[in-house]
Amino acid sequence: MDAGKALNLDTLSETELEPVLSLLQGGDPDVIAETSGIAKDRLFRIRDDLLAQVAKERPGPTEHSRKKIGRNDPCACGSGKKYKHCCLNREKSNRDSGQPSKGLTVPASAKEQARLIHDIEQAFSLLHTGRYTDAIGRAVELLRRYPNEDRLHDIRATALLYAGHYESAIRICRSRLAEAEREKTYFIEHGRYRDAKIDQPTLAYIYPPMTWLQKTWIAVKAEAYQDQVPADRDEKICKLISELESADDESRFPAKEMQGLELRRKKLEQTLKSLKSIGPDVTGYLLPVSVKYGWAGLFVPEILSAYRTASAARGLIDISMFGFAYASGASLHYLERWGAAVVAHIEDALSRDKEFDPIKTGIVSVLGNIQSPAAYEILIGLLEHEDPHIVNWAGDAIARHGNADALAALTEARDRIGGERMIDQAIFRLQDLLSGVSV
Repeated sequence: MDAGKALNLDTLSETELEPVLSLLQGGDPDVIAETSGIAKDRLFRIRDDLLAQVAKERPGPTEHSRKKIGRNDPCACGSGKKYKHCCLNREKSNRDSGQPSKGLTVPASAKEQARLIHDIEQAFSLLHTGRYTDAIGRAVELLRRYPNEDRLHDIRATALLYAGHYESAIRICRSRLAEAEREKTYFIEHGRYRDAKIDQPTLAYIYPPMTWLQKTWIAVKAEAYQDQVPADRDEKICKLISELESADDESRFPAKEMQGLELRRKKLEQTLKSLKSIGPDVTGYLLPVSVKYGWAGLFVPEILSAYRTASAARGLIDISMFGFAYASGASLHYLERWGAAVVAHIEDALSRDKEFDPIKTGIVSVLGNIQSPAAYEILIGLLEHEDPHIVNWAGDAIARHGNADALAALTEARDRIGGERMIDQAIFRLQDLLSGVSV
């Protein structure tokens, strides 16, 4: 974005808008900048331009609101009383006490914010310790007071999912996805969320649509995976899966982060070897483990990658779309290591479940690192995709193939979807390649 160029909301990409929404909800700018790949000063510039444009388009005060109301005039609130016998004294009292006038909302206090966070953490603790019924009950209780708090909806949906109530979990995720889309539209039009006032942040934390799309996908796959578990279960495999799931037992493995992962890997080394050696028959038992955000799920991509079967490839593709930082990233890593052999599986995944296309950017990116004609042709075809998000990522992946013949198609796609950072950079890279400039 040029320093003096105003933001164009029509061409603002998902990759830029969603980090800005997180920033406006009080997220850490350093963390958001690192995870989104967008420079912090650019994030602030987009935020400021967005709010400035919304403020510019917001209607100014009406003639009625500019007119001074006399003491004996009818009160503007519509009560039928004279102003001096109605809102005048209330507004004077508010000014003297430092309270806002009628119609303004007092910002959420730090005390209430802290209490809400504490309550949410307790509900998450119930979820993580397997007390799913208690977690659902606590979330429902808090939702009566904070109906738009997505962390509470998340706890409820996840607890239902883990308890095996898949249809209920899917229903909540789809409902919140629709609500997130409405909130996003409202935010773009007004520069704030619906339950917040100007310059007063909303108390509830609202997830962006992409997050609920991922959660919907997880719930959909959890239901499908449960149907794939063999009816006549192999006791040996079930025992190994149980051992793998012991990685989530924090009383046995109290260590966190990388130290925790290394300790679990060491203790479960033989279990992992056994699961890999049995082969593809394990897949049906293994995939249900992957939908839980826990330590055990971190090892699933590694095990699946040992099988090199169509079902294993589909599993890795599914997990790559979950949005789980480690497991999803590992799945993409293993898919890329398969090379040209995985291209057909990715093409199949891109042809199915079209409503989830926005979360397929990871597998689109993998195609950029597989130097095969088939991968290249898929990417060229994706430049005609209706979702600018996919087009943007496809453009970036195409540039890594280093074929300057793609310039015309890239330029046409860029003109169709508007300015996008990744596809713009892809065009610059291929132009440099064509002119002999070292990239």
